[in-house]
Amino acid sequence: MTPSRIFTILNLIVTLTIPFGVSAKIGLQPGFERPSAPSESSESSESSESSAPSTPPTEEELAEQTRWTNRRTLNQGFWADMMNFRTTDAEFKTAHAARREERRAKRFECRSDIRKANRGAMMPITIKCYRAVLQTELEILRKQVQYIKGLPGATDQYKNTAVFHTENLSKAITAIIKSIDSGYYEEKTQVKEAKQNLGDLYRPNHRLAMTQLRVSRLLAWINHLLVRLDDIRQQPNIDAAVLAKIEMGITCLETQEGEIKLLLSLEDNNALIDAFRQEQSDVKFCIHSAREAASLNTELEQ
Repeated sequence: MTPSRIFTILNLIVTLTIPFGVSAKIGLQPGFERPSAPSESSESSESSESSAPSTPPTEEELAEQTRWTNRRTLNQGFWADMMNFRTTDAEFKTAHAARREERRAKRFECRSDIRKANRGAMMPITIKCYRAVLQTELEILRKQVQYIKGLPGATDQYKNTAVFHTENLSKAITAIIKSIDSGYYEEKTQVKEAKQNLGDLYRPNHRLAMTQLRVSRLLAWINHLLVRLDDIRQQPNIDAAVLAKIEMGITCLETQEGEIKLLLSLEDNNALIDAFRQEQSDVKFCIHSAREAASLNTELEQ
């Protein structure tokens, strides 16, 4: 098996596993290095071999070159940033799950205490429990803001929107906690109204912004995959059948990319989540063509 074909197989395998949790070293992966610039001697040799003037690129070809240049510009630093963020990402998800479990346990405990309380003690217990749950949620949101600000891949537009609505929800919760501490809530209806305001005015915007953040990040992953596949198809000595499979994978990913961008216009979070799940499944299906290319390339070498 020639070195170039070995490179092709390794490149395809690494490319296809990047978005799905495969560990890798920080930096550019083997086989993804940019081709070195031709030497002066090779350039002079090539120019002497062909005296015919080169045909200038068409407008379509220039547009295509610009499109891939823009992709590569957008992709610069993405891989290293993702690898550097792995520890932070894992720690946040572990701590986030623990805080959510703590909040769930507090709610369960509160329901139990309220059921056992007599009529006179029910309101103070309700207020105390509600404050404890809000305090736990406030800590979740504070950590979430830190996480969002450092998250690689998503655009600044959607990161800033997510931070804005997370902080808005935090401010609303803080205001309720201060009202509780000042003794403002004396009736159960007041507590119910406070909960409803959070649910109607703040939580929907926060949830939508967080889902849009995930969508934006997936688009960065797709762009990264497309750049890597384009790097591979430009390498020499790739069999036509293998190249065809790579082309299919690129076409499929670009189609899905366009559909995923449309999701960002959805304003209903439930509809967005449902559509986003389907698009994630479709993206994985797109990668099947490139995986077939890796398998076919191996068979051709046997």
